[in-house]
Amino acid sequence: MGQDDLDETILRMLQGNGKMTIEDIAERLERSPSTIRDRIRRLEEERLILGYSTIIDQERLDIDAEALVLADIDPQSEGKAMSALMSLEEVSEVMKVTGEPRLMFRVRASDRKDLLNFLDRKIRPLGFRRVDVRLVLDRSVRYPGSV
Repeated sequence: MGQDDLDETILRMLQGNGKMTIEDIAERLERSPSTIRDRIRRLEEERLILGYSTIIDQERLDIDAEALVLADIDPQSEGKAMSALMSLEEVSEVMKVTGEPRLMFRVRASDRKDLLNFLDRKIRPLGFRRVDVRLVLDRSVRYPGSV
């Protein structure tokens, strides 16, 4: 089913603040809470809303090492490798990219030593042909709801 202006407004509001209550949204849009509840439920069922999450300050949790890892693997093994990577707690994102290497993933660890241990213990056994690690020195992120 297609989305109308009300659906799009609800999606933008929730993307900006996932903690908004149905009542808050209804009040701001001058609609009944039941209308908003039904719309949100439908958007979830249609998988336009995939979930709700909390953004955590990783540095305050002593997660001080972040790396982007480029890794090459046989094309027929890509799906299995992507699933294996996503099952690892230290991996937050996996992307299939153009060119060589074929995969890129983001890894977080408490420090560089833990990052190296993770790469040796958990990434090396996956059978990648080539692994290129880029340490993240600094980053700027646009978080939902931020200005």
